[in-house]
Amino acid sequence: MGQHRGTRGTRGVSKGPVIAVGAVIAVVLAAVGWFQLRDRISDQGTQAAQMCVEGSAVLDVTADPDIAPQIQTLADRYTQTTPVVRDHCITVAVTAAASQTVVDAMAASAGQNWSGPGPAPALWIPQSTQSIARLGGQTGLIDGQPKSLVTSPVLLAAPVTLAEALSGSKIGWQDLARLQSDPNALQGLGLPGWGSLRLALPTGPGSDPSTLAAEAVAAAVSGAGAGPVTEAQAASPPVISALSTLAVGSAAAFPTAPDKPAVTADALAALGAQHDPRTGTLHAVAVTEQQLYAAEPDANALTAFLPAGATPMADHPAAIVSAGWVDEARGRAASEFADYLRRPEQASVLRDAGFRVDGKSPSAVGAVPFAPIDTPLQPADGAAVDTLTRTLTNSAVPRRSTLLLDVSGSMSNVEGDGTRLTNTTAALTEQLNRTPDATELGLWIYSRNLDGTKPYRIAVPTGPLTDTVGTGTRRQAIDTALDALTPATATSTYAAVEAAYADAVQGFGADRPNSVLLITDGPNDDTSITARQLLASIRAATVDGKPVRIDVITIGENSDADTLRALAEQTGGSLTAVGSSQGPELGAAIGQALG
Repeated sequence: MGQHRGTRGTRGVSKGPVIAVGAVIAVVLAAVGWFQLRDRISDQGTQAAQMCVEGSAVLDVTADPDIAPQIQTLADRYTQTTPVVRDHCITVAVTAAASQTVVDAMAASAGQNWSGPGPAPALWIPQSTQSIARLGGQTGLIDGQPKSLVTSPVLLAAPVTLAEALSGSKIGWQDLARLQSDPNALQGLGLPGWGSLRLALPTGPGSDPSTLAAEAVAAAVSGAGAGPVTEAQAASPPVISALSTLAVGSAAAFPTAPDKPAVTADALAALGAQHDPRTGTLHAVAVTEQQLYAAEPDANALTAFLPAGATPMADHPAAIVSAGWVDEARGRAASEFADYLRRPEQASVLRDAGFRVDGKSPSAVGAVPFAPIDTPLQPADGAAVDTLTRTLTNSAVPRRSTLLLDVSGSMSNVEGDGTRLTNTTAALTEQLNRTPDATELGLWIYSRNLDGTKPYRIAVPTGPLTDTVGTGTRRQAIDTALDALTPATATSTYAAVEAAYADAVQGFGADRPNSVLLITDGPNDDTSITARQLLASIRAATVDGKPVRIDVITIGENSDADTLRALAEQTGGSLTAVGSSQGPELGAAIGQALG
């Protein structure tokens, strides 16, 4: 008979599964604990950073006055985000300063001792890349290649009537010098009674639009197209002549007024305040589009005229300064703040002030058209900018002058790399290149028997440089004549001076300085006229109301110096003695006499 288990018997539970389940639970709990601990450590690190364990730091920003208010607004917005950089709590302070003033201070500091306006900046926002280019020779002051924050094209602010006439005639940058120098230029554009274009180009700190406009003129005149303008193009005779003509016309708008505008903002205000633009002192001023947009109510009668050709741009680059006063935290803060300024959500603050952001224009307001820019002008390098600026700020004054040049045998003496004659003609050619079109100039040469028995010869009669002489202009004729000169024989200074002075008095120009510039390297060899007779002859030829000064430049030793000095002083002129025709001394003396 089979047997069965008793009812008291029980089955046992295996220990293996229980242990496995416990182990899994323990691992899960450990993992959860680890992640909680890691998050707690991370939070503690973040809190430590937010507590600014290195303290507070100020990011000093210097910005051009036209954009400084908007940068301050965005700086306040940025500071409210409680930014932390390198364990420093960052606040931003903005100083407004003209770009040229900052350039000068940067160059003077040599990256070590700041003496410019406001605190030493870690971030600098000038009006244009031109300012950065001017620091090209100062290595280590700017970190990397600054990027533009906003742009604003440079154009001419002008009364509506004038702007419409210029636009209708498709006037380009290359035409401005001609309009500035021709007394009847605007009548030819359908504006009778307006005379010549009176364009203001101030050159004081805060006048970047003037130098940007000069760059556009240089590009158009030299054929540089969209640029960049090279140093050689900036120094070329056509460019120097055009810019000198514009600068002289700008200066002539305020010949005696004590309130002559020194900066763009003052010129714009003066232009806008005129009641009758036809008879006003000014007709136009080079400005940025944004400056015209933000102008005072007096300027509401003005509009924008954009000359044909490549358009210069005020591109407001954000330049991170890497000078000795910028530590790592401030350098990093400058970079982060510059990135913040470029975020799309900040664009409205800048666009509402009249700037173009990412190529997008604000809506047209008032008389500002916000025209599309087809061809932006590529910025020039520092050397070219410096050359353009020197021409604009040191232009010659239009005058009526006769050059009386000694070509006697002693002018063949060698000095340096050339003879006295070749060195002198080179210096005269350089001065001719920078002489404005409105100048009247002539070239006489003298030695002995150059024109029959006459000791002098009129190589080019005195008159306006733009007049036709032969197959070209008078400017070209003088340049050709200078290049062809060769030394002759003896010196008959006194007879040549008498004839040149009499001609100058007869052809006197009433609206400008009149002079004879005598350049000689030796004494008078002609005994037919004594020094006393020369002085008496010049005194007798002088006409009241027609002052003609005689300026004298002597090269080397000259035993006639006392007589020539007396001659110059008698006519209100001056004598300058240079030791050699080689070097800059002769060119400076010529520039002083004809400037």
